[in-house]
Order: sequence, then structure tokens, then C-alpha cells
Amino acid sequence: MVKEVNVRAVVVQGLSILLLCAIIELGAGFALEGMKEYIIGLVPGLIVMVPPLLDLRGNINGALASRLGTALHTGVIEPRLAMTAELKANIISSLVLSFTASATIGLLSYAICILTGAKTIGVLSLLTIVLIAGFASGLILATLTVSVAVISYVRGLDPDNITSPTMATVGDFITIACIYAAVLLVG
Repeated sequence: MVKEVNVRAVVVQGLSILLLCAIIELGAGFALEGMKEYIIGLVPGLIVMVPPLLDLRGNINGALASRLGTALHTGVIEPRLAMTAELKANIISSLVLSFTASATIGLLSYAICILTGAKTIGVLSLLTIVLIAGFASGLILATLTVSVAVISYVRGLDPDNITSPTMATVGDFITIACIYAAVLLVG
């Protein structure tokens, strides 16, 4: 049996979450602006990898959110916060993607800086920063993605309308914070 789509519910849920996301995104932009001088001055080359690292978070967690939404709607995953084999496979997949793609972004950022003559820190320092930031933000966001998908489903909201935009937006803020923390750790 095919469930009838309620256009009003889709629009209300989508518009509400997108407005909230716009406000959060402004906060993330403000935080990045506040870190700009620090990033450019103390960690040359890092600014090259910030945009792709932010996009990476949205892409990976958007895909995870879509898989979880489908799994919840089809009954593959029960709507409760319990680690099942299916859920574990999805989380591990997103973390492996985060780690691999973060390393690739770090190496490509370093290569672009070298090829264009832009100032950069050493490749190992740049890789360490991007791997710490990428993995930490991936772990935090995978946990949040599962939580938002399950909670929205349990509350009668469509996780497909809520989870992907929320994680893309919150992902920017968390990734910026993780980049900053990784820079402080690597020093």
C-alpha cells in the first residue's frame, strides 16, 4: 500500500527546518570569520581545505541521513536508539568515508598550495589537522544524524525532510569547531 504524500506537511517541515538552518549557518559563518585571521596567519594552507571539508561533512551525513530515512520507512531499522547491525554498518561506512576523504582533501590542498605558490605548513601537519578535524566531526555528526533521524521519525516527522538539511548545517558549525580544535592540538 502506498502512503499518500501530504504536500502541506512536506512544505511546513521543509521550510521550518530550512529557516532554522539558515540561522545556524549564519552563526557558522560568523565563527569562521572570527577564525579567519588566525587560520590564515598561523596555519598557512589550511584555508584552502576548509570549503571542501565543510562540503564533505554535508555530503557524507546527507547520504547517511538518506539511508537512515529509507531504513526507518521500510522497517529495516527500528525507530529506537539502539546499535543494530544495519545501523553499525551505516555509521562505520560514514566514518571510513570521512577518514579517507579527509586525507584526500589534505593531500590535494597541500598539492594545490605547492602548485600555486601559496604559503602552507608541512604536509604532515596539514594532514594531521584535517584527519583530526574530519574524523572528530564525522563521529559527532554520525551520532547526531542517527539521533535526529530516529527522533524525528518517532515524533511523526519525515526524517527525509528534517535530517539531511539539519546535518548539512550543523555539520558546518561542528566541522569549523573541530578544525579550530585540531589546529590548537597540532599547534
